[in-house]
Amino acid sequence: MIADDWRPGFTIDLQAKDLQLVIDEADRLGFPVDATRTALEMYRSLQERGLGDEGNHALVKALETTTGVHLND
Repeated sequence: MIADDWRPGFTIDLQAKDLQLVIDEADRLGFPVDATRTALEMYRSLQERGLGDEGNHALVKALETTTGVHLND
């Protein structure tokens, strides 16, 4: 990202799927995973914006948009 390389690696869709698996298992075990739930909410919001095929770097793009601060400025 610092090198302005935004090619996707592991996609938002795959990350969201894996986080949901973690949450499902944590719920089954009664283990709290609040930070994981928050992360999944962020990934779901990116999916709703049509960014599911983007890589994890899309979180940075979302935060840049939200804060108005850009990594490469």
